Amino acid sequence: MTPSKLIFVALILCGSLAACKEKPAEKPDTTKSDDVQILSQHVTSITGSWTGLFEPDHQTFLLDKTGDSVPVSANKITLFITNLSRGKISGYSVCAGNERPFSGMYEEEEGGDKLKVSMQEPGDNKYDGVFDLVISKRERTLTGKWTPFNKTLVGRHYTLRRKNFTYNATSGMHPEASMRLLTADDVNNAYKEELRYMRNEIYARHGYSFKLRETREMFEDQAWYMPVSNDVRTKLSAIEVKNEKLIKSFEKYAEESYDDYGR
Repeated sequence: MTPSKLIFVALILCGSLAACKEKPAEKPDTTKSDDVQILSQHVTSITGSWTGLFEPDHQTFLLDKTGDSVPVSANKITLFITNLSRGKISGYSVCAGNERPFSGMYEEEEGGDKLKVSMQEPGDNKYDGVFDLVISKRERTLTGKWTPFNKTLVGRHYTLRRKNFTYNATSGMHPEASMRLLTADDVNNAYKEELRYMRNEIYARHGYSFKLRETREMFEDQAWYMPVSNDVRTKLSAIEVKNEKLIKSFEKYAEESYDDYGR
């Protein structure tokens, strides 16, 4: 074989070897959306989601500018503990339309059954504060208080339970909005508020955390409702997307024709 042919063969072999090399392993995605995968962990695990009522220490608080007293309601909150190792703890909370990260320290007590935890939110949001709590492994409860950095706000107390979020299309008063395509006949004789409830219930089933208090109060006393995200639009099924648009169009019609619309 001539020298030129040997060089040609060598180049082909090098190219083939390069093509056969495995691609380097992709780095794992460590974004918050990945953290949601912990929802499938067994409920005996401390890392995961804890949910329950975030109850105010006082029923009212004073507004800074006006001095007026305004009512404070209990909100449902979900704490996601994503990391727990060597005395350090971190995760994020979902409550009242906000997702806020937290981090802090923990220590074991009472023979390892309980963890005493203190963790802080960043402080760059007016509703940030400090969580001081105790996690009971045996009882699977997370109990404590939240102290706001802003001293004009009301503190909170809570007893949360370990719970995995599960989407259930049959939950709520109007499961048909998630289970089948609605027709005009299904909604054209409903009141505006009923339509609004039906539309928001689609989002509630997916764990949407509502920012508006009046909307939150529609669902926060429902056992099936669990806030897990402030954006669930990509989670809606094709049926739900179409039904949401239909309901919304009839809401608008109900508002414009309120005097002679409905039963």
